[in-house]
Amino acid sequence: MKKIALGLISGGLDSILALQLIREQDFEIIGIFIKTPFIPKFGEQTIKNLKKISEDMNFELRIIEADDDYIEIIRNPKYGYGKNLNPCIDCHIYMLKKAKKIMEKENIKFIFTGEVLEQRGKSQNLNALKIIEQESSLKGKLLRPLTALNLPPTEVEKKGIVKRELLLGIKGRERKLQLYLAELKNLKYFGTPSGGCLLTDKIFCKKLKDLFENSEKINLKDCYILQVGRHFRISTKTKLIITRDEQEAKKIVNFCNEDDILIFSEESPEIVGVIKGKIDNLAFEIYGSYLKKSQICSLKNLKGEIIEKVVVEKTDKLNYQKFLL
Repeated sequence: MKKIALGLISGGLDSILALQLIREQDFEIIGIFIKTPFIPKFGEQTIKNLKKISEDMNFELRIIEADDDYIEIIRNPKYGYGKNLNPCIDCHIYMLKKAKKIMEKENIKFIFTGEVLEQRGKSQNLNALKIIEQESSLKGKLLRPLTALNLPPTEVEKKGIVKRELLLGIKGRERKLQLYLAELKNLKYFGTPSGGCLLTDKIFCKKLKDLFENSEKINLKDCYILQVGRHFRISTKTKLIITRDEQEAKKIVNFCNEDDILIFSEESPEIVGVIKGKIDNLAFEIYGSYLKKSQICSLKNLKGEIIEKVVVEKTDKLNYQKFLL
């Protein structure tokens, strides 16, 4: 009978090393990666690396998109934020609940993660690890292979499904041992130990906070678009986003909502503006500050239909810096 283990895989060093420890106990691995709007570069590079890892280590990788309900958890976390807008405890609970549905549906015995006791002050202290286990309804079924010897045995350890003596007792922020083990076990492609979450980035969080303060309903697209372009808060009812280059101009449409208005310049196609909310003439002035000269531009809806043509005057960028987020 096949032994199958389910793991939350971020692509970082700890989660890959945890996966290897379980794989060495003759388990087939299903790695779950939860894609959110708060992964740099839309998660594209992370997923690319994970696919390399899954091929190299021969395990099944499943990419699962977070739902819109995830945004409300980020907006109003039960267990609060870290230094910025990072609700790490609530976020981890959410991801484990997602994984738990798969675990139950496919009759898998446990879920493992790459958490390490006291590696992070708020989300990986002993109390936080207990809260995460309890709130995700995984008591006794949540295994942390890297730090297991610092924690009470789980059900799968007690029953001998996983051999506890082959697990580790790593503790604290130091990662020299993990790096040594990764080299010893020839593990490749894992991400750098530094955080890969935009919720810890001050500049990104300024834009996210503005979104929370000025929007009642928020979806995933509203959060993904925060990674694209320059953002201007014109009023509580109007926001403008302007792309920086051709690549952003092609990508931004994917993250627009149906009621957004797009500003296009025939002479400068790399400069696309997105008006969110009420149309305000100040949006055209700011957009004009990024054009090389005054010109007639098109207002379009998301379907690409022209709503109207407008004359946009060339203006000075310095006049509008106070609106830039």
